[in-house]
Amino acid sequence: MSHKPHILEFKPSEIEQVIKAQGYEPYRAKQIIAWIYVKFASSFEEMTDLPKGLRAYLAENFEFSRLSIVTLQEQESDGSKRYLWGIHGDPLAESVLLEYKYGSTACLSTQAGCPVGCEFCASGRLGFQRNLAKGEILSQFLGMCGESRKRISRVVFMGTGEPFFNYEAVLGAIDMLTDPSTYDLSRRRVTVSTVGIPGAVRKFAEDSHGVRLAVSLHGSSDRVRNRLIPVNKVYPLDEVIASARYFARVTGQRITFEYILLRGVNDSREDAVKLAGLISGIDCLVNLIPWNPVPGIGFERSDPDVRNEFKNILERNRVKVTVRRRLGGNIEAACGQLRRST
Repeated sequence: MSHKPHILEFKPSEIEQVIKAQGYEPYRAKQIIAWIYVKFASSFEEMTDLPKGLRAYLAENFEFSRLSIVTLQEQESDGSKRYLWGIHGDPLAESVLLEYKYGSTACLSTQAGCPVGCEFCASGRLGFQRNLAKGEILSQFLGMCGESRKRISRVVFMGTGEPFFNYEAVLGAIDMLTDPSTYDLSRRRVTVSTVGIPGAVRKFAEDSHGVRLAVSLHGSSDRVRNRLIPVNKVYPLDEVIASARYFARVTGQRITFEYILLRGVNDSREDAVKLAGLISGIDCLVNLIPWNPVPGIGFERSDPDVRNEFKNILERNRVKVTVRRRLGGNIEAACGQLRRST
């Protein structure tokens, strides 16, 4: 494995310092950044408006992108794509490109494997390998832009891993993508999804600067949540909700609460009433998610009439609700299906 520093780990100002130290004009740094974040180059050799000597220096001293596509699957019905990224062909992490009327959304992974181990999710079944570096997170996004030959308009950190267990790398990647001198993505078009790590949620309230927050609840009591999300035993529901209230109050932003409906587990009328009471007074949106089947996991999707009744109860309690559109299910790219398989 290469020990050269990854160029995507460097901020624009740091790239400029490197260039100046080699005797080149500072504007060369802007050319390099444009090749990476605007033209989605895949190597230094493609940067044809740079002096040959500079390209050779960069290739010798910096790694351009550690990740390459191991497999790529596309679902013809909705245009969604599932990317498996690897290092020298060894699978590492997955990401998904989702197509909507308003544009495309990149769903990025923050860890190789997942330490949370939610019972309904495939991502934790292979265990936890390691945190992804900032450059590896950026590589997923820029690789998707390059492969699809388009500018992606939104980013959600909802792939494999718990983003707040890799806090600094995730925020570093967000800062790079939203920097006006690089990709210039609006921070309001970025969402970080967490199972609810209260201390990190409170810290994120100070650091988010417009980035959206989604909290995966999936249960309205500790009893249910302990079963579905084992980490709830460490970070109980009342602490999660208190931190969400803090985030909403400090930032003035609406929070999204994710809730996967599982037949006979968390989809009763009582569950809906409890959920409405739990989040009362928080500026929020509840996103109800039909469960996406995962082989070997013994849950079932709630019936449509049960889902509708759950939705109606929330709405009668003045809770804003949406039902997530199911994309990528046929290529195991939907919510909860990513598992680093080829």
